[in-house]
Amino acid sequence: MTRNQNIGKGSEDFVASFLERRGARILARNYSVPRVGEIDIICEYKGKILVIEVKSRYKEMRYGTPEEAVTASKQNKVMKTAVYYCKENHISFDTVSFFVAGVIHDAQGNILDVQFTPFF
Repeated sequence: MTRNQNIGKGSEDFVASFLERRGARILARNYSVPRVGEIDIICEYKGKILVIEVKSRYKEMRYGTPEEAVTASKQNKVMKTAVYYCKENHISFDTVSFFVAGVIHDAQGNILDVQFTPFF
């Protein structure tokens, strides 16, 4: 695994633990539909289904913010993938909310901050 992959996996693990500590129940991680898309985390929290795309960036933000990395194209792929998940699991799509979990880390990969920003 490359350094960036390790940081990405660590960020996803951190966000999943963060959510669980606040009472969310993780329903799926890295849920994918071939030729459609992939969702990093799907969880249930207070009767809502949260679909979360995790993006991490170095604190110096040379390549923009984590939220900026989730383009309209990526948002559409996540939404289409969520539709499949909801159909497979008999979940009403009107209970679904979409978020970017923007994770900021230092040069060593230590997580400094996480922000949840809704999209759609």
